[in-house]
Amino acid sequence: MNNQLMLHCGAKPATYYDLTQMGTDHYKPMTATHKPLPHYEVANRIKKSIKAFTDYSIVDEQYGVSHKQKNCFGLMSLKKNNDQHHDYDMVYAWRHSNNMMFGLRAGMGSRVFVCDNMAFMVESEIQGCKHTANIGDTFDNRIADLNKTLLARDQELHAKYDRYKNVRISYRDADHVIMQSVRAGALPKTKVTAVDAEWRDPSFKYDSNGVSLWDLFNAFTHVNKGTFYADQIKRTQTLHKVFDEYPNYSHMQI
Repeated sequence: MNNQLMLHCGAKPATYYDLTQMGTDHYKPMTATHKPLPHYEVANRIKKSIKAFTDYSIVDEQYGVSHKQKNCFGLMSLKKNNDQHHDYDMVYAWRHSNNMMFGLRAGMGSRVFVCDNMAFMVESEIQGCKHTANIGDTFDNRIADLNKTLLARDQELHAKYDRYKNVRISYRDADHVIMQSVRAGALPKTKVTAVDAEWRDPSFKYDSNGVSLWDLFNAFTHVNKGTFYADQIKRTQTLHKVFDEYPNYSHMQI
């Protein structure tokens, strides 16, 4: 991943080494029962779990911090041997808050190589990982429980994208998809014209026929760059649902 990726997520870029060098202020307790963890320790435990319960290798990792380093966002690019999907990576994303903004959450999505477009199919809160006295006893087991189910959905994501690449879409139907995404909350109204312009005159050449759902999907994710990561995660999960439902709301169905 290039060093601009976290800027696309609205976070200040950081390396793993940066996480290890952060002072204790970023995990300073806020109450008598609050027992936060250093970000690097969370990263270590997540990497250990991925290696233990999947046949994926972590080929790259990148981090970002926000809110005076209290919050951390991590992205880990995953690859399997003989992976046939050469135009995008699977990414494992997680976010961790030491200021009680949200619980520890992890999800799975994709990153397109040519443009760094990102999209998230699913994100779940890791239950039972509150920053309390027993977090050390429960953390690893809770992450393992989530990862066993989360990473098993990789073929579902590949199937989605294979379908997007094989479905041709007219400009008229693309208008319907764009407006449906607004109604569903996947796209702010203020970005409608930007997505339409990117779809009609893309900034990048994708591994597709140029007029597919995949091209339109990447118009959305390209325009989405720079949005804060929590908002990106929420909107792109909804975006997948909008695209999966097409052509149920195409002009031919009205």
